[in-house]
Amino acid sequence: MKKKSYMLAVALCSLALTSCESKAGTGALVGGVVGVGAGAAIGGPAGAAIGGAVGATSGAIIGAMLDQSERNSVEQQSPRTLRHIDRGEQLTVNDVISLHKSGISDSKIMDLIDKTNSSYSLSTASIHRLERAGVSERVINYMMTR
Repeated sequence: MKKKSYMLAVALCSLALTSCESKAGTGALVGGVVGVGAGAAIGGPAGAAIGGAVGATSGAIIGAMLDQSERNSVEQQSPRTLRHIDRGEQLTVNDVISLHKSGISDSKIMDLIDKTNSSYSLSTASIHRLERAGVSERVINYMMTR
């Protein structure tokens, strides 16, 4: 019985990786499948349901953050910023500047600020630094509200 479950999980993962149009969707499917498998192995049917829900949610969040080309760009600009994102740590002013310099869109920068629960108390000097680096007024204003 376990062998059939694992084969089903592998088949579903393969389907998920080849059929989703968005990274969030792929992440949700893969996370859900892995969660179901782990939950079933640990806690039976009830564990499978819980594991699937948790896995799908986590997979969607992680999958939506950055695509591979964006990750590569951020890693080249600032490996530290990428580590902050991967660990879900608060983003610093330097991280926001690095994301901007990496070509990450304003909306994605603001999403990353949200997903990492980053908050700021920007000084006048920090605001000028962000402006000199070319960070948009939209992102700076968003940072000031956090």
